[in-house]
Amino acid sequence: MKDAAIPSDGPSDQSVTLLVIRPHPDDESTATGGMLAHYSACQVRTGVVICTGGEEGEINDPDLDPVADKPRLREIREQEVRDACDILGVAELRMLGYRDSGMLDTPANQHTEAFMNVDIIEATGRLVRIIREMRPRVIVTEPPGGIYPHPDHVMCYKVTAKAFEAAGDAQVFPEAGPPWQVSKLYAVAQIDDGAWESLLPQFHAAGYDMSWLERRPDRSQGPGAESATVSLDVRPYSEQTRRALLAHRTQVPKDSFLVSLPPDLRQDAFATAYFNRLSPPSAPGEHEPGLLEGLS
Repeated sequence: MKDAAIPSDGPSDQSVTLLVIRPHPDDESTATGGMLAHYSACQVRTGVVICTGGEEGEINDPDLDPVADKPRLREIREQEVRDACDILGVAELRMLGYRDSGMLDTPANQHTEAFMNVDIIEATGRLVRIIREMRPRVIVTEPPGGIYPHPDHVMCYKVTAKAFEAAGDAQVFPEAGPPWQVSKLYAVAQIDDGAWESLLPQFHAAGYDMSWLERRPDRSQGPGAESATVSLDVRPYSEQTRRALLAHRTQVPKDSFLVSLPPDLRQDAFATAYFNRLSPPSAPGEHEPGLLEGLS
């Protein structure tokens, strides 16, 4: 079935059909924001799990003090992600409860409660409980190795992959509730579809300095759009996604490239969301029209 409401078969107040698992508050609104808005518009009940509190993020909100407000950044960012999820039409939000590990090779990596340092079995069990409560048909998360090599993105994939397998096994984590077999697991796909290259004249005309893109040594050398299992047109949700990103006031300044492009240019620059199916593994060259394809 393509992009239509599908029963989740779970408890009516917690169940979702599509569950997105990301490492930090604001990650739900980047590579997965347009997709969440799309499925919500299709009357699909969606959920989000955020693995950490984002304590190591910056404070770009001019109404906050970067020093005085740092101790309560976790609390602030949790409210930001709640606001963003409301904008994206997300029905259920859960915080997995771990601490932001910070960028690789920074002092935050040494914190005993950092996500990268927690017992992976304990973290898997915590996520299995949420999966069994929400009973999703489809999960979307990080690609293997993370969408970039941040320790929390890497750990998010590892824990999600283990929880995806464990949630359906009654012999594993029996204390976490009745087993629930998720049908499909997808990862955000890092795709170079050439869109930004083709839009360089428009970026320049709008006054944006794109030298960072023009001097990038690996530009236009990533996997092409044809390598993704699912290519989802998210242009109709461009403004909704922009507002969700702006809800993360501590992380996304109003002049950020992500949110400040003129509307038409932003639609074209962030036109498509790409995903690869990890389980069952997609065959080479296999394509699906949507993440819910084949479900009934």
